[in-house]
Amino acid sequence: MRAAVRTAIRSRLVRRLAALALYVALALWATWPLARQPTTALPLGTALPLGSIDTTTVPLLNLWTIWWNADRLPHAFDGYWDAPIFHPVEDTFAFSEPQPTTLLVAPVVWITESRALAYNLYLWLSLVLNGIFAQRLLHLLGMRRWVALAGGAAMLLLPIVHWQLDVLQLVPLWGILWCWTAVVKLARRASVLRGMELGAAFGVAFLTCGHQALFLAVLLALAVWTLREKLLRPRMWLAWMAAAAVSAAIVLPVALRLQKAAATHGFKRPPETVARLAALPGDYTERPGKRLIDFGESAARPAWPLSPGWFVIGLAGAGVVFGLARRRWRWWTGFLLVTVVLAFLLSLGPNLRIRDWQPWWTLTQLVPGFSQVRNVFRFAFFAQMGTVLLAAQGLYAFCVLNRRFVGGRWRWVSGSILLALALAAIFETIPQTTKLARIPDVAPHREWIRFVREQTPPGRAIACLPFADGNAVGNFEVTVRWMYFGTFHEVPLVNGYSGFFPKKYFEIREAMNGPRAVDEGLRRLAEVGVEFVVVDRATMEVANFGGGRPRPHSLELVFSDEAGIDIYRLVSAK
Repeated sequence: MRAAVRTAIRSRLVRRLAALALYVALALWATWPLARQPTTALPLGTALPLGSIDTTTVPLLNLWTIWWNADRLPHAFDGYWDAPIFHPVEDTFAFSEPQPTTLLVAPVVWITESRALAYNLYLWLSLVLNGIFAQRLLHLLGMRRWVALAGGAAMLLLPIVHWQLDVLQLVPLWGILWCWTAVVKLARRASVLRGMELGAAFGVAFLTCGHQALFLAVLLALAVWTLREKLLRPRMWLAWMAAAAVSAAIVLPVALRLQKAAATHGFKRPPETVARLAALPGDYTERPGKRLIDFGESAARPAWPLSPGWFVIGLAGAGVVFGLARRRWRWWTGFLLVTVVLAFLLSLGPNLRIRDWQPWWTLTQLVPGFSQVRNVFRFAFFAQMGTVLLAAQGLYAFCVLNRRFVGGRWRWVSGSILLALALAAIFETIPQTTKLARIPDVAPHREWIRFVREQTPPGRAIACLPFADGNAVGNFEVTVRWMYFGTFHEVPLVNGYSGFFPKKYFEIREAMNGPRAVDEGLRRLAEVGVEFVVVDRATMEVANFGGGRPRPHSLELVFSDEAGIDIYRLVSAK
């Protein structure tokens, strides 16, 4: 008996290790050649509605975010929200996604001091966990092992994830999948413990990406009526209360700070920007990446490929029919189908009209946080995820039919066809060869970094020139480079980049980039406590700052090195 138990445990362990190895291999293959230079390069996306794919602005921002989380943990998160950008504005870390789950790779930052390695390990870990949690959910639903494995592989290779691979916070889908898994468990048998798991799952999804968790909350609230017979029974209320308590304990400390910053600075998205970044129905006819089979022309706009793949969609249709026909799966199929349809409709944002009514603007008035949403099309993540899960269900349906109606040697033939169909669905859209961008080399800059770190008095800040000369994502590449160097000297910057910008930053930038930089710009820098002005000689000349007639403020050169960096002390006339 004991030998049988040991054999069963060993067999299960081997299967899990094999699945893990497969997912690791897929993650490395899908992001190749990143594995060849994990300490010096970051991956870029393949296409962006926002503009150029060649800018490192967003990846470097997320790399800086990983560093700041790792930096604050040993300090018990003291000063966590007052990150060293946009000095002297408070709560600057609440201007974009804080991503506390990146603390998983904090030891990498501490031990290796390689921010890029920590970033890439978090990326690969997220992809692998996407596959594991999808497989776990499908296995829980009773699907065959190889079908669940195929579903996990398809989730790891989800087209929209690799399309926007440079937006790191969008890569971890496993918190969402865990949340759906907890819903399945709770629907089967109510308990306080399972309610707590649901709350923890939603909390983790929020900590990976608050933007996506907000979308998840709306979709859950709108789709949960399909489970009313299972989830709204009286004995469920204790479980729901436990879920609410746990999720509130995890979410509220972060969400309230984000909302406070948004309210203080009046952060909202311009309606024209929201409309521009909303999907159109035709966008779901095109796939990103390399195509296994070309289905011809699509109705999608250029750079808007939102389809999960035609084989996946076809299998999902079969999965819906099969699931609704089986009583045991009807509730889950209905929930997932409603989620997919709602995600598709909501991804249209202001482009969805019902006569004169645009539901999106109603949601921005009713749902806290929706007025800060810019990338409405990212509801497509949920549409693609739900479609992949339904496609796995469709593949399992064909397996059931094959087992029932095909016998003898023909079962091997039909089984091979099913395997080919699964592979076609997984690899119909192959990720493009990942385009890499090298991170700035710190070695030539160590001297000026050391000078700033050692010579800047406590409570003082630095300004780095040049400032961004526009508001496009690419314009801020120079800024995030300064932020990256800031992870080594740790002195507050007047500069900064984030999802939102404080008004004071634009005032200072306009003054420094304007014709009166010598007077107005330096005055504003003095007002906010700037000690040094760090200048890249290759892009800016400041020798004439403070020259000529006596001025209230001038710049005194105090450091210069071969890396092309000059440092000036901001001097006030006595």
